[in-house]
Amino acid sequence: ATTPWIELSGEEAHHAARVARLRPGDAVSVFDGAGLEAAGQIETVGRHAVAVRLLKTMRHAPPKVSVTLAVGGLHRERMQEEVVRHAAELGVHRVCFWSAEHSQRPVTLNARWRKTAIEACKQCGRFYLPLVDIAPSLDAFLENNAGPCIIGLLEKSQPDDAPVLTVTDRLTLLVGPEGDFSAGELARAFAAGAAPLSLGAYTYRSEVAATIMATLVAFKLEELGPGLELRLTRQ
Repeated sequence: ATTPWIELSGEEAHHAARVARLRPGDAVSVFDGAGLEAAGQIETVGRHAVAVRLLKTMRHAPPKVSVTLAVGGLHRERMQEEVVRHAAELGVHRVCFWSAEHSQRPVTLNARWRKTAIEACKQCGRFYLPLVDIAPSLDAFLENNAGPCIIGLLEKSQPDDAPVLTVTDRLTLLVGPEGDFSAGELARAFAAGAAPLSLGAYTYRSEVAATIMATLVAFKLEELGPGLELRLTRQ
């Protein structure tokens, strides 16, 4: 039987040959971003392509809950990439940047988002790349979004009447822009069933708030510290 193989090209080939300086016979691990991982061996290293012989493939199960992280009005590329990087590391399924009413200009697609997600997955060992897209408004995002939703608020304490969400296989996290949600955006989000989450006594930048919310969800879903119980006592 013929042994399967793949060819790395472009930036992946450059990284393998020029940065990692891999040579024929070296062991490598490759993944397709959709849960498939393969252990392989370098066959040939050329100027523009690197051939890899695949020795063993493994299918990894996706996260139990598909998390969408929707961040409003974030325009600076560095901040966008920070959100994408941390979302990929925390197992988020989708990142959507939506244009907010308090935004100075519409959010536009950036080709670097996919590269950032790939680098993050490589670094931390994730096997699923997040989908990264944009929405022209919060309304447009909500119209095409299903499942329970949590909205991060600049409130010092959690509302007493906050609803309890039942999460099955999907969850959306809504983060406002630097100028916060408009009154209309908040009203429409709550009308769509979003549950409030207080981010505490401090005011965070949007990209930090997004990471905090994604981390909290990963912890609650037991992706971080499974079975860990914390009990804090005053000294």
